[in-house]
Amino acid sequence: MKVLFQLRSDYRKNPAGDTVQLLGTAQALQKLGVQIFISADPHIELSEYDLVHIFNATRASDASMYIENAKRQKKPVVLSPIYWNMQKYLEKQDANSMALRQWEEHQPWRSQLLKDCDLLLPNGQLEMDMIREDFQINTPYQVIPNGFPEEYLTVDETLFREKCPGLPDQFVLSIARISSRKNQVLLARYCYELGLTLVLAGPINDPSYFEQVQSYSNVIYLGTLQGRLLASAYASAKIHALPSWFETPGLSSLEAGACGAVVLSTDQGSTTEYFKDMAVYMNPFQEASLKTALETSLDFSPEPLTNHIRHNFTWSKVGELTLAAYETVLNTPSV
Repeated sequence: MKVLFQLRSDYRKNPAGDTVQLLGTAQALQKLGVQIFISADPHIELSEYDLVHIFNATRASDASMYIENAKRQKKPVVLSPIYWNMQKYLEKQDANSMALRQWEEHQPWRSQLLKDCDLLLPNGQLEMDMIREDFQINTPYQVIPNGFPEEYLTVDETLFREKCPGLPDQFVLSIARISSRKNQVLLARYCYELGLTLVLAGPINDPSYFEQVQSYSNVIYLGTLQGRLLASAYASAKIHALPSWFETPGLSSLEAGACGAVVLSTDQGSTTEYFKDMAVYMNPFQEASLKTALETSLDFSPEPLTNHIRHNFTWSKVGELTLAAYETVLNTPSV
């Protein structure tokens, strides 16, 4: 089977969760014998591919061009929407912002592409429920969760402690791109008030926002971490905090939980579907809830969630579910 993956055109220049999901899914499928090709060309010739898999409906302009190209060439299309309604978050930031107007203007565009694909692969049932609420569509779907790299399980804290000596025994880690959507300024403030060291890593999406984060003396920024060093950082941390405005469910939360950190997560998005009562939650619309969550996390056991994630959310399982979804589409007679 030959499958073409398509994602927003800047997915390598500005990597985010959708980039990780695409690459993790690709590697898992390749281990199952599927040939995966990646292209951001909206006019690519598709004759050699059995199916097109598009990631991220939020960036509607790119996704719409990809699906139009696939339909024109009569190729089946599956879509991983990675969708959550951003309106409340954007209104909180600035009710008159251009970003909010653009979000609202692009909703009909998103609606059309969600209707036009052959199968939706949301990361959770809660994500699919929101899609149906926002767009009233009846496109078939299959929930395909996100995953974590199984090789992380062979890594302990040694490497990170060697690379970053002097950190306290207990610190808060947050792996995410630096942007207001991830809420690091609030995290830095409450960590500072509680006397906790906050270690951040990830690309800087918003330099002015990054300056606000760095104004707190308890913050240590390490750039972007990858591979074994990233896994070792997770294993070293007492708490991994992702107090975002929403997550579906936050790949770094999954990875950190698998490596043994207490997961402190936003309650907005599909997080509770993944982590149930085994994580500590905060509500980004109630700022003080983050301080309470940090205090709770200090005495919270990570073990139940670690076992739950390791059993249910490996990339290999994601690959098996995705391949089964492909086979369903390819074996369904076209109308």
